[in-house]
Amino acid sequence: MKNTILLLGVFSLAACTPTYDDLSQWMTQTRADAKKHIIPFEEPTVTPPKAYIPPSYSGPNAFDSRRLQNLTVRTGSNAPNLRRTKETLEAFSLENLRYVGSLRSGNRISGFIQAENHVYTVVPGNYIGQNYGKIQRITEDKIIITEMVEDSYGNWIYRTAELPLSSQSDSSNLPQTATPTAQQSAPVGENAALVTN
Repeated sequence: MKNTILLLGVFSLAACTPTYDDLSQWMTQTRADAKKHIIPFEEPTVTPPKAYIPPSYSGPNAFDSRRLQNLTVRTGSNAPNLRRTKETLEAFSLENLRYVGSLRSGNRISGFIQAENHVYTVVPGNYIGQNYGKIQRITEDKIIITEMVEDSYGNWIYRTAELPLSSQSDSSNLPQTATPTAQQSAPVGENAALVTN
């Protein structure tokens, strides 16, 4: 009896064991097809690097440490006199100065410059502005100034600037009296002519 039951169990397990013949055949066929469709590897084209050509020497090094030296010891070409005592109007930029009028006495002409509600008298030769500007000529409609600015090589170059006569609308808040600078104002005589806008 026991042998019969054991044989029945063995046959039952054998009957329940699945067959993978179809799966094995499919996998074999798939591998074969995959090998047929392999795309051959193409070697990439490598462009040879270009030879490095260093730039030609174009002047002093832009990062030269000597450019960091104090202005008082800098000796660039055409350097201004940094030991000169600065005049009052050198504390203002030209954008903050207004040319409000002039006074002519014979062949001598003086200009009136307004800065922070004060009017200063200037003549050719006075310094003005923050770029070492020097007044070259005063006319009835403008003041011509020569400034000195530093270039990238530490040298100083000249440039011309103009301070035009302010319009009437800009002159409405002028003080009634003029405050002269340390420079003497132009003498006022019988032939003096005041020119304002």
